[in-house]
Amino acid sequence: MKDRGSMLLLALLCLAGCTQRELCYDHSHVSRVSIEFDWSQSPNATPETMVVWFFSAISGESYRFELTGDGSSTRSQFDSHIKVRPGTYHVLCHNGTTDNNAEEGRTFDNYRLVTYGDELLSPMNRNEDAPLPEGAGNQPVKAPASIVYAHTLDELVTIAPAANNEIQLRFTPAEVTTVYDVVITGVENLRDDTEASAVITGLAEAWSPACSRPTGADVIIPFGLARCGTDCLRGSLVTFGDNAPHDIRHCLRVYTSYKYYYDFDVTEAMHKAGNSRHIEIDLNGLKLPKRTEGMAPGIDGWEDVEEIEIPME
Repeated sequence: MKDRGSMLLLALLCLAGCTQRELCYDHSHVSRVSIEFDWSQSPNATPETMVVWFFSAISGESYRFELTGDGSSTRSQFDSHIKVRPGTYHVLCHNGTTDNNAEEGRTFDNYRLVTYGDELLSPMNRNEDAPLPEGAGNQPVKAPASIVYAHTLDELVTIAPAANNEIQLRFTPAEVTTVYDVVITGVENLRDDTEASAVITGLAEAWSPACSRPTGADVIIPFGLARCGTDCLRGSLVTFGDNAPHDIRHCLRVYTSYKYYYDFDVTEAMHKAGNSRHIEIDLNGLKLPKRTEGMAPGIDGWEDVEEIEIPME
């Protein structure tokens, strides 16, 4: 009988706890907000989740909501009803649950999307002490970004303390990251066992939703290169873009598994592209040494070749 009484008391305590949380959730100090998404600016987007932030313009408080959708796999799956404390807010959204992006900062002005630190040769799963491109010695190495679809509302949003007066917010997410597609043709002496990767220097470390532009330090971003023919290498990387003003030199350095590296000056190719979100960099003329010239997987140290100039049309 004593054990049954203890179990009954425990059950009553659990029910009381659940009731308290439910009463708190429905209390009048929160107001209903309707969230809708217009995907006309990014019709091919397939985000796993959508993150919505409310940053108070007065108190410094912030509230984060991650919308997981209703499982319907339709364009409206992230449309939701949430509850937010009354106040005046900066409001923004972006896609969540990505491979490489991380959120940093808890105020509107310092909130940004970043990536983690990386190694120069990570696309080849190597950790040799490879040389940094010339002039980029102080730039940290960061992982490529995952594609970001984002929208920051232009006007402050005021939510009144009236639970029955629903506020309606509509977002139009657009792609804000920049994709670089790199193709190198005319690659001589390309063998089946040749591995290659590359880096681009001088890219932006982060994306600022408050400013709607790239921000942070200049960084080096590595990416893989794969064969696309008997004399062709291809690679692609997603970045937060290029910091303004666009006055920094961008070097694309190719590293090979035989410890030879090659530099291309891609500054003009990148800066001429303007604000395009998808930039093609076409390169030609990379001469790998022949095996008879002393190449061996165990070669000590790295060797470079003459920098290759890119003819611009």
